[in-house]
Amino acid sequence: MNEKIYYFIVSIPKESHIEFVTKLNSFILKQFPGKKNPYTIRPLEIRDNDTLSKVTIKTTEENITRFSDSLFEKDYLFLEQNNDEIEIVRKDSVEFNLDDNSFTRH
Repeated sequence: MNEKIYYFIVSIPKESHIEFVTKLNSFILKQFPGKKNPYTIRPLEIRDNDTLSKVTIKTTEENITRFSDSLFEKDYLFLEQNNDEIEIVRKDSVEFNLDDNSFTRH
C-alpha cells in the first residue's frame, strides 16, 4: 500500500476553537484506528473571527477515500498539487472546468 500526503483546509471559528479541534481530533482518530498521530494541523492564517488551518494526513488512497466519504459526504475531489501532496476539496467550493483531467471525482 502506497501512502501519500493528503490535506484539506478548514476554517476554525475563534469562539469555539478548542471544541472544534477536539471534535476533529476525535473524528480523525476513529477513522484511523491503531495509527499514532495520524494527522497534523497547522495554522495558515489567523483572522479576526477564525483561523484557516491545514490538516494533513499521510495514508493510502483507500483509507483517505473512506475518511473523505464520511467527512465530506461523498461531495469532494482530490486535486494533485505540484509538491506531490493531494488536496481534498468540496466540489461546491471549486470553480474550474470539469473537463479538466487534473482531479479525481468521488
